[in-house]
Amino acid sequence: MLSFLRSTDNSGQKTPGIPFEHPQSFEDLAGYLRLKGYVFVYKHSTRCSVSLFAMKRLNLVEVNRQETWVYLDVVAQRPLSLALAEELNVGHESPQLILMSKGKVLAHGSHHEVTETTVENWRKEFGIR
Repeated sequence: MLSFLRSTDNSGQKTPGIPFEHPQSFEDLAGYLRLKGYVFVYKHSTRCSVSLFAMKRLNLVEVNRQETWVYLDVVAQRPLSLALAEELNVGHESPQLILMSKGKVLAHGSHHEVTETTVENWRKEFGIR
């Protein structure tokens, strides 16, 4: 899915890409939300240019071992995405990035806040190494 975002750039260097988990059910998603480590949930719209650029920026992130990254397609998985918004009491937007730990929302941002800089700032703020 969106494999073209992991291709090489003009300099010939390969971008790292994120090893996303792709929940297919409410049960799958609930399992990721209960993890004890840090969980980044990325909500992406395949119909939105802002989401496309957010994904490109996120693919610059180097994932830490204690992080799990979850991808939700808000078009194809709309019921799952809406259920997540209701469960977490975080408004449904895309692109959107939500940081969680032990079932609690630590931070969230949407649209132009979904960048590698936001990820690094959250890591510093919450002591994620």
